[in-house]
Amino acid sequence: MREIQQVRQTVVYVDDEELARKYFARAAGSDYEVLLAGGADEALSILRSEGARVAILVTDFRMPGRHGDDLLQQVSEEYPHIVRILVTAYADNNALLGAVNSGEVFRILEKPLGVGTVREVLASATTAPLLRPR
Repeated sequence: MREIQQVRQTVVYVDDEELARKYFARAAGSDYEVLLAGGADEALSILRSEGARVAILVTDFRMPGRHGDDLLQQVSEEYPHIVRILVTAYADNNALLGAVNSGEVFRILEKPLGVGTVREVLASATTAPLLRPR
């Protein structure tokens, strides 16, 4: 009898804070392959080489340079198969609403992220119907 090995989904996590990236990788790493990026440009570089196998993008909202909402919009257009999740420590409702409307965000998570919340949202994202750009 052969054992069937389940393939782990690939998640890209984008945050300019190194500790946040390490924490996320620990929270999700046992169930998912986690690729880490320190900013939007680095995330896009990862997606250019690995985009076909990436299932989920989780990005911080406020980062130096390009913000998460800009990244989400570009990913929505170029990689519509990727489920997009926004993380924020700031409750700027107008900016968040704009990000949701332009990037078709699956969920918004507030920092600090709990391990249980990360696992629950990622599990939901892997079974979510695909969001399509308008």
